[in-house]
Amino acid sequence: MTIDKTNTPGAFTSSADDDLFMKKAQNSNHTSHMQPASHFFIDESLRRALACEMRATFLVEDSELPFQVHSYYALSPLETIEAPLPGVAKQQTIKAQSISDGRHYVLSRISDYRPGQKPELSAVDKWRQVQNPNVARVCEAFITHAFGDNSLVVVHDYKPLATSLKSKISDNSVTTSEAFLWSLVLQLTSALNAIHAAGLAVYKLDTSTVFLSPTNRAFIGYCGLVDVLASRANHNVQAAQQKDLHSIGQILLMLLNRTSEYIATVPGQPPAVMPEAGYSAEFRELFRYLNYHLTPVITVEGILHLAGPRMLTELDAAWNETDMLANNLRTEMANGRLV
Repeated sequence: MTIDKTNTPGAFTSSADDDLFMKKAQNSNHTSHMQPASHFFIDESLRRALACEMRATFLVEDSELPFQVHSYYALSPLETIEAPLPGVAKQQTIKAQSISDGRHYVLSRISDYRPGQKPELSAVDKWRQVQNPNVARVCEAFITHAFGDNSLVVVHDYKPLATSLKSKISDNSVTTSEAFLWSLVLQLTSALNAIHAAGLAVYKLDTSTVFLSPTNRAFIGYCGLVDVLASRANHNVQAAQQKDLHSIGQILLMLLNRTSEYIATVPGQPPAVMPEAGYSAEFRELFRYLNYHLTPVITVEGILHLAGPRMLTELDAAWNETDMLANNLRTEMANGRLV
């Protein structure tokens, strides 16, 4: 017996020979409901970025460093900075993992610390209160003999794959586009606003203490060293805060000084850097404000006033990244890979 229902849209046919099989109606398009494999997994570029960060985080270089210092182990050298501060011959930065929480941190070590000096370890308490996405958080400070000498160590948050602006300038791997420079200025201004609001100052803000992530996220590193070393006794905090803001202009100066087209020459005067072609009038005004003392003082409010709608560009970028990360987390949760 044969049942014929082919006149009914979407129906199937059945016979003695094929009564166990269903035949798809010819006018149905099942491919319209199919999704590419990438739809069900984390974004590939994000996955690669996270994998690179994890690889850098857990990599331990061979060295002669002790295995454990204080509550940190798996020490791996990062860099050595010659004469980082007045009276300090050398600073060694080391990546290490905490026994307490399993996270990775940067240990800034001042070697051969003279026993006669009394470090202001309590200064870390004020720095620990500074919470800002553009500041490598200060966690603690201690003195140790684990390195074979009297070493002062200040601990900061570790930022995977972040590179100092000084290194990127040396490698010629940093852009001087106006969009990047505005972003850098606003990120550093945000960091300084939080630091100054806590009654603190960076004291040393330059290309060696500003770090960039692969996505051009800026961080101020090595904060608190001057305070802990008690070398700020003769410094005025308000004057130091003003110097911090002026240092943003000096960083712009160093970035643009690499290109001869931005160097203006006036007879009888030394060459001066002045961005012209390719930069907006607003950016040129900001550059003069930060570098040429057009006003008695530089303020955070003054910088934000000149930035204007570019602050919204930074805010939009931050929220777009937040949405992207949240969407990827939802995908992982929907697929049961995140609980």
